[in-house]
Amino acid sequence: MRKLYILLYITFISFALQSQPVITTNVLPVIGDTILMSFDSTLIPAGASGANVSWDFSSILHQDFVFARVYLNPVNTPYSSTFPNAKLCRTDGIGSAYSFWDNTNPSKSVCYGFVEPNYYTQHYNNLPLNYYKFPIAYGNSYVDSISAVTNPGNLTGAGKYYFNADAWGSIKLPNKTVSNVLRTKSVLYIGDSSIAVNSYSLTTEYAWYQASKKEPLLVISSIIINHVLYKKFVLFDNNSSTGIDNRDITEIFKVIPNPAKDNVIINFETSIFDKNFELSIYDVLGKKQFTKQLINLNDSKSLDISFLSKGLYIVKITDGKQVYQQKMIKE
Repeated sequence: MRKLYILLYITFISFALQSQPVITTNVLPVIGDTILMSFDSTLIPAGASGANVSWDFSSILHQDFVFARVYLNPVNTPYSSTFPNAKLCRTDGIGSAYSFWDNTNPSKSVCYGFVEPNYYTQHYNNLPLNYYKFPIAYGNSYVDSISAVTNPGNLTGAGKYYFNADAWGSIKLPNKTVSNVLRTKSVLYIGDSSIAVNSYSLTTEYAWYQASKKEPLLVISSIIINHVLYKKFVLFDNNSSTGIDNRDITEIFKVIPNPAKDNVIINFETSIFDKNFELSIYDVLGKKQFTKQLINLNDSKSLDISFLSKGLYIVKITDGKQVYQQKMIKE
């Protein structure tokens, strides 16, 4: 009988360690968050769906560069009037894309649209997109209807958003293996009815979530416009080429003080480059305001920022391959 109890106990523990995860608003970033991500420009297969899947991406992911997802108050961006109801803005890289959200509702995450500076803006006209509905468990699915307005051209089109938590299991990345991960699949179709020729966009995104971590462990995304692959990217929580394992970007360098008025010190917490590198300051539109070539990380670097206008800036450090970013506020 004792052996039977032990066997049942081991079986129970084994099942618990592989139990299906449930994702809540714990995964949602907030204003002020800066989350380090690695970027891979090669679109890779998303792998199998289903229960208790083992995904192994350790040998097919590679890091083109590192960047930071920065979360801002929308009023500190030039696009707040386009998205007046948004409570959060996410920036992906310097001037590459801005997306606008409201994560304050405990039952859902709402998206209002996005901007690619100097290219186009898309907002969901009078009907924001329910991007996530919480809690999320394996098998959850729903369909949402939207109406999108795209500029330039003031093109209007109805759309459908299809969400499905289609898999759970364990995922192997180049620097770690994580169990109890939930995968979500999101598909957004928008058809433009305002022009004679049928025009559409189709966005497909797979995201792997760990219940206790903000932002996904892995994102595989593609956008098709009129049958042509327009954009593809893979983001993942890894930085194996530099030996940095899931560290916060503030462990790499700090801007002191922050906010600042006339001068700041760039304090390097650790050595991240083995050769010369460049330090630059960008505004929220992605326009470079300052750049300086640096030789080593032996000393903290003092910068005069008195010439900058008040507002939010991004300090970027790169050696041409790896990129690290920090927010800086000029008072």
